[in-house]
Amino acid sequence: MKIVADEDIPNLQNYFGFANELILKPGREINSEDLLTADMLIVRSVTKVNQDLLQDSSVRFVGSVTTGTDHLDTAWMDEAGIQWAVAKGCNATAVVEYVVTIIAALQKMEILPNEKLRTGVIGVGEIGSQVVEILKMLGFSVIQYDPIRAMNEKDFISTPLEKFLDLDIVTLHAPFTREGSHPTYHMIEKYFLLQQKKNCVLVNASRGELIDSSDLLEYGQLLYWCLDVWEHEPYISLEMLETALITTPHIAGYSVQSKLRGIEMIYRLACEKNIIPAQNISSVEFPTKVYSFNNKQCTWQDVVLALFDPRNISQHMKDVLLGDSQETFDMLRKNFDERYEFGCVKLHDIVLNNEEMDCIKKLNFKI
Repeated sequence: MKIVADEDIPNLQNYFGFANELILKPGREINSEDLLTADMLIVRSVTKVNQDLLQDSSVRFVGSVTTGTDHLDTAWMDEAGIQWAVAKGCNATAVVEYVVTIIAALQKMEILPNEKLRTGVIGVGEIGSQVVEILKMLGFSVIQYDPIRAMNEKDFISTPLEKFLDLDIVTLHAPFTREGSHPTYHMIEKYFLLQQKKNCVLVNASRGELIDSSDLLEYGQLLYWCLDVWEHEPYISLEMLETALITTPHIAGYSVQSKLRGIEMIYRLACEKNIIPAQNISSVEFPTKVYSFNNKQCTWQDVVLALFDPRNISQHMKDVLLGDSQETFDMLRKNFDERYEFGCVKLHDIVLNNEEMDCIKKLNFKI
């Protein structure tokens, strides 16, 4: 068996090392010639998988260690008889916790108050629903927009976008779609931006194409932008980069655990579809980490920012991409210092009052 895979996917050898050939390449450089005699292709979101890539190949299974499918032409693959799978939900925890770190950073910066906030979540699927849950746990009020869920679930209330008003935070978690009854392409545009109150925080950890970049630059100047995803990646708008308050290079879903979870999910799905014979491989044990706070009095914001502070990577990203460095957007992603999910962190020698202790436990930390 011959497998072609993105070289930046960790733990490939553990699950697919049995292959006669395991060809590893940068995801953006995988081409049709690489796949002529391949049986499987394993990718991340940076590889566009479509007819042009696969039509002359022998590939019969495509696995993507991502939650979304917008980089996959699934309709064409279905017609061509090529099976495919994505690691749905593998990075949900990491994205949810990324949003928590953004809120913590903005509260420490006194941009957001340490009190009940009015929040809006756009896209309430696998990830968005968990964002809603954790925002409510933090004591915030939440409105939700997901018309597809409202069509299919009689008890789900989807607030129209024109009623997303007087909010402190709007966070995006919808898939990228151009067609259908509710396309998400450029759903955040002039009129949505103009109706937001001054200093509303706009968080995008979904897909860059959900925001009309030109409209954001022209009509969104009174908002605070916290952007992890960008239109036209990896060739992002430097004007947007310079203007945004917090910027990260598409790493909201990156954690030590999410990466291990993603490749294992693709392996299990390939076995279920009888693409490969099941090997005697145990489920991966997620690594844990101990953080010592030296008996310091802390808030929950202090704790999450000690693990991952998005302001640090934001400043580095701006320094690199707005300066003279030869480092690129993709290199920033590849070189990102991986973070641990809260549930895999044990806090040591920390002092918390009862309220903060309750919050830390709800965030799934171990004490």
